[in-house]
Amino acid sequence: MAIFKCKMCGGTIEFNPGDSIGVCDSCGTKQTLPRLDDDRRADLYDRANHFRRNNEFDKAAGIYEQILTEDTTDAETYWSLVLCRYGIEYVEDPATHRRVPTINRAQFTSIFDDDNYKSAIQYADGYQRAIYEAEANAINEIQKGILAISQDEEPFDVFICYKETDANGRRTQDSVLANDLYHQLTNEGFDVFFSRITLEDKLGTAYEPYIFAALNSAKVMVVLGTKPEYFNAVWVKNEWSRYLSIVKQSGGKKVLIPAYRDMDPYDLPEEFSHLQAQDMSKLGFMQDLIRGIKKIVNTSGAKLSARGTVVVNPSGASTVPLLKRAFMFLEDGNWAEADAYCEKVLDQDPENAHAYLGKLMAELCVRRQDDLPNCEQPFNNSNNYQKAVRFGGNKIAGMLSGYIDHIIERNENTRLTSIYNNAVSDMKSSNSESTYKAAAATFRTIPGFKDADALAELCLDRAEVCRKDDIYASARVQMYGNAVGRYETAIKTFSTIPGWKDADEQIYACQRIIEEIKAEKEAYRLKIEREEEEVRIEAQRAAKKRKKTAAIVTPIVVACIAFLIVLPTVIIPNGKYKAAVDIYNEGNYDEAITAFKALNGYRDSEAQIAKCETAIKDDKYNAAVELCNMKNFEDAYKTFSSFDYKNSSEKAAECLFLMQKARICNVSRGSTIRFGYYEQDNNTSNGKEEIEWIVLSVVGNKALIISKYALDYQWLNSTYTNTAWEKCSLRMWLNGTFYNEAFGSFHQNIILSTPVAADKNPSYNTSPGNNTTDKVFLLSITEANRYFSFDSSRRCQGTAYCLAQGTDIASNGLCWWWLRSPGYGSRRAAAVSNDCSVYNHGDFVNYDNIAVRPALWIDLGV
Repeated sequence: MAIFKCKMCGGTIEFNPGDSIGVCDSCGTKQTLPRLDDDRRADLYDRANHFRRNNEFDKAAGIYEQILTEDTTDAETYWSLVLCRYGIEYVEDPATHRRVPTINRAQFTSIFDDDNYKSAIQYADGYQRAIYEAEANAINEIQKGILAISQDEEPFDVFICYKETDANGRRTQDSVLANDLYHQLTNEGFDVFFSRITLEDKLGTAYEPYIFAALNSAKVMVVLGTKPEYFNAVWVKNEWSRYLSIVKQSGGKKVLIPAYRDMDPYDLPEEFSHLQAQDMSKLGFMQDLIRGIKKIVNTSGAKLSARGTVVVNPSGASTVPLLKRAFMFLEDGNWAEADAYCEKVLDQDPENAHAYLGKLMAELCVRRQDDLPNCEQPFNNSNNYQKAVRFGGNKIAGMLSGYIDHIIERNENTRLTSIYNNAVSDMKSSNSESTYKAAAATFRTIPGFKDADALAELCLDRAEVCRKDDIYASARVQMYGNAVGRYETAIKTFSTIPGWKDADEQIYACQRIIEEIKAEKEAYRLKIEREEEEVRIEAQRAAKKRKKTAAIVTPIVVACIAFLIVLPTVIIPNGKYKAAVDIYNEGNYDEAITAFKALNGYRDSEAQIAKCETAIKDDKYNAAVELCNMKNFEDAYKTFSSFDYKNSSEKAAECLFLMQKARICNVSRGSTIRFGYYEQDNNTSNGKEEIEWIVLSVVGNKALIISKYALDYQWLNSTYTNTAWEKCSLRMWLNGTFYNEAFGSFHQNIILSTPVAADKNPSYNTSPGNNTTDKVFLLSITEANRYFSFDSSRRCQGTAYCLAQGTDIASNGLCWWWLRSPGYGSRRAAAVSNDCSVYNHGDFVNYDNIAVRPALWIDLGV
């Protein structure tokens, strides 16, 4: 029995040689078989059927055409080409569990008029012909239904082709770009097919009739993407390849425009090589694209008049002038009158969707309908929005929901971009394993965004490099001196990073040095034994002489007694002294100190101990210098700070300076840095904590920073009657107490004296006083709006110390914080509230529950 894979489900079909039909063991479908004369052709069929089952119809068709070049009478090959042309996918009917065909590439041509179908019927045997005809009838009926539905669809000007989701089911960057393009084109008056919105009300139905109608009516297709694989994704390629065929048959009336971003244009599909591709990152891309589409679609007249606010088909003629007046008031920014006129329309026509649209625009203070996507927050909770959608039909509902989607996507993109930029900044300023791992952790909070995944892996790679470099540097430091133990420790350390730099060679070098040291010690030991043996032999000779003559016995005895006296007091200590000196010369200073101390003051042993201690400090000092040379300033700082020797205190200060300098270099707007120290965890026993700052602006070699957290709470002014910044007690506290407590000499040298403008309150005429020059200051209302794009970016939490001082926090964990601008009247000052909005009216200057977020300019050119 031969085996073939089912063309519907991929299951197994067993058949005898010569059979033209078979039954699948998995789905039970009776189906036709190809001629399988050899294994090579069977492999080609399996490969082609695999592509067709996965809806890669063009790839499958190419292989079927290759099979036809070898056998032009194989009916199954012709039938397979029919399935590819009509995009036939066999799906399981949940009711009958039978495999039924669905069409993904509808045609105006009937299947019965298809040349490949006719060839399949011509070369089929009787069994095959019956199955082909039955399936063709089923496909033909499905196509009739598709054509019937598509004929009722409104034509489109532009078809946007893109990939909606990635392999993990998350929305792609392509989808966000397509959404922006959709709104730009619709605002220009074009009818645009954008599946995310256009097919939104078609859930639960087959999409093919609507896609088929849009492909055939659209004068322009824009295919956009950010990755080569997205352009070649199955359903994306299915759409643009079908449209390319339509373009060839249109005689130049239809155009396909590829648009790419963040990729090499040479990676676009080969089929686009004759087309002019557009770079979406190029300045002016959108204007050029729209101008080109206008020329193709030729809609410079009627369609383009739809820009702006559209008032179409109001229910009653008498409401038309009222609506026109309402939208004219909107254009003038007269929100109250616009709302009032919309109410007049609703008095006559309570279900007038355009009146609710006008009220929505007045509620949001929007002059033109085109500006609705620019609102800061989604407005779908608005009652006016809900009624506009309820009474406005699919067109208004789709338009408004599209605007909301745009706002949500824009805000989410802004949030992700902020996190991404902070992570990039952290990565650029990283110089250790821990900081690179922290940056990687930040990147991993935004998976799939831009190249965050790749940068997370890059940070982890660099963290590993730092880890191994630190181990390598530590091992090199351990190699100082001449003691076996130090080299054995170095070998163990090098062994944890095999293959890194020349670690393996260094292990070999350590082993060689150990052998040399051991050989020297062994030679020294043999020398001592030889000398002791000579002393013993000499003593034996003296004993023999004592027996020869009694005359010399007494002198010999006296000599022996003298020797025994000298031995413990001179000879033995002298030997131990020499041994201690040799240990010192070997570089094993700790052992040498122990040996010299055991001599109890013999000769200059005390001086030798001091000499050993100095050598230990030299080793430690040289190791710290080596760490500093390798730019490991943090470990060098710790080492220099741990002992007082030579100029170690100056070296420690130098390392601290270099550490601080590295932290503030290469900053960018939105990044965070650590600068200065202030009590924050409300535990004074562990000292002050480093202050985190957000970079608000970078101008040349200086940066404006504001504390990430509220650090303390203070009255703005202890004098209740004055709000001018120049006379506020908080200004004196910031530039006195806080400045001296939070910043050492290094930090103070970097903080710039800055002209601080006495900005007016944009809502009230309260006098702001005179300009000042300060080291530390508060933001004004103008600056709080300028440097924070959204309310949410002003969110602020207080430190544990700040809260313990009396600062209030809301249920959302956020606190109020002072601004330097005056509020309403001479006793109030502006602030940012715990809902993150700027409170122009302000609170009384002696409120004691509002927090302080210091701001200052620092010099980046240190």
